[in-house]
Amino acid sequence: MRLRWILIFATAAAVIVPAAFAADEEPEFKYAYVNMEKLIDEYVLFKEAKEDAEKQIEEARAEDRAKLNEYQTTIDELEGKLAGPLTEEAKAQAMEEYKALVQEALDFRDRALTKYKRIERDAFEPVYKNVYEKIESYAIKNDYDVVFDYSAILLYANEEYDITEDVIMELNEEAGITR
Repeated sequence: MRLRWILIFATAAAVIVPAAFAADEEPEFKYAYVNMEKLIDEYVLFKEAKEDAEKQIEEARAEDRAKLNEYQTTIDELEGKLAGPLTEEAKAQAMEEYKALVQEALDFRDRALTKYKRIERDAFEPVYKNVYEKIESYAIKNDYDVVFDYSAILLYANEEYDITEDVIMELNEEAGITR
């Protein structure tokens, strides 16, 4: 009798245990990647943002060139003055003016470069935000757990996991562009 119960228990365990483990199987990990370089090249709003930023930067540079030319003219005059006959006191004063003016010109140039970067950042920030939101919504809609950037440290990826074209298509459609 005891042997019979052991056999029944063993048989039940052989059926129930694997079924229990099968129910606890890990869900499938679903991932994809996006080629951001290609997306940037093909998304119409990136092109528009780039053109707008380039135009604004060129206008700012034109204004800044005039001011830098003024600095250069004044610096050249001071260099000419320093090359001429001067008393030690006048030479020291001219040298101080020269150093201060060169530093002022360098500071102006640095502020101008920062301004150009800000113009570019301000032009691209909403576009990048839109792209990342679209990638996120696409991933959620298609049940992806992770979406990688292809240009990151991704050494190989099967093209079947590339969602770049789908994301570009959706972004361009939202922008009113169809292929």
